[in-house]
Amino acid sequence: MSQIQLHKMDLNLLATFEALIEEGSVAAAADRLHLTPSAVSHALGRLRTQFDDPLLVRIGGKMQPTPKALLLADELSPVLRGLRRALEPQAPFDPATSDRVFRIALHTSPTFMAQMTTDILRAAPNVMIEWVRIKPSNQNDLADGLIDLLHVGGPAYLMDGIASIDLSPVTFFSFVRNGHPVTKEWSTENAAKYRYLQVAVEDTGGTPIEKEHRVLNRPRTLGGKVHDFSLIGSMLAATDLITTQPSFVMAEMWTRYDLQVLEPVAAPKDFPMRFAWSARNASDPGNNWLRDTVIAAYEDHQADINHKLGAVMIPLRN
Repeated sequence: MSQIQLHKMDLNLLATFEALIEEGSVAAAADRLHLTPSAVSHALGRLRTQFDDPLLVRIGGKMQPTPKALLLADELSPVLRGLRRALEPQAPFDPATSDRVFRIALHTSPTFMAQMTTDILRAAPNVMIEWVRIKPSNQNDLADGLIDLLHVGGPAYLMDGIASIDLSPVTFFSFVRNGHPVTKEWSTENAAKYRYLQVAVEDTGGTPIEKEHRVLNRPRTLGGKVHDFSLIGSMLAATDLITTQPSFVMAEMWTRYDLQVLEPVAAPKDFPMRFAWSARNASDPGNNWLRDTVIAAYEDHQADINHKLGAVMIPLRN
């Protein structure tokens, strides 16, 4: 017997074979498959040719499987069950009963993270939300399924297999302690007299703020670095340092530490931001729910804090 050419096999024939074995007659198999008896007979003929075996023979008025047919039935039954499971539509995600763990990589933004956790747990009380630190390996972790959603800024240098959605560009503001001398006359000249605080989240070879200062030929001098956005408020409150940061990370700190808001001397105007996820999870109902929930809330949060900071911002005088 020649080797079976799987690429030429019609899967409908296997479903017909299964029905014939289980029903024991052409008529019953046809009724189960909603086909005519002649169509099932034709399919049986093709199966006999394909497998070079009669497969079913009439004995005592009933179709009986040959040893070859019984062997095929034993081997094909779990394969067909697995195939049906794989092809079934995915069950909808039910937040109310799910106990999944969702991991989100996001720059520290206490107000947003706390509100987001509250909103998610209100809708999905049994899930767990893990906020993951931004680091250079995030994209690999995303592709490997170790995190579900990644907040990433800058040019879209994303690995293959990662999908993303663009968000509204980041808005930057500068911040100083309340009563800082520079607030009396906020200008590029006076700003140059003070040093800056930088958040060194990762070694990227220069922040977008630094690059903008160079482009505009408005040099700045660093006076301190911290490794996390959550440290900005206490550092500014105790010093005369200036910092320029994305609005969404400052929602809590500017009020908690009574900081004053300034129009930046130099900052990107259209700095891109996006949420990214593994393309293999693009149609996963749980991931879809998470993305819809987080992305909508993030956009609302950013718009709200931009409005509040803009309302109290001291404009720059050149």
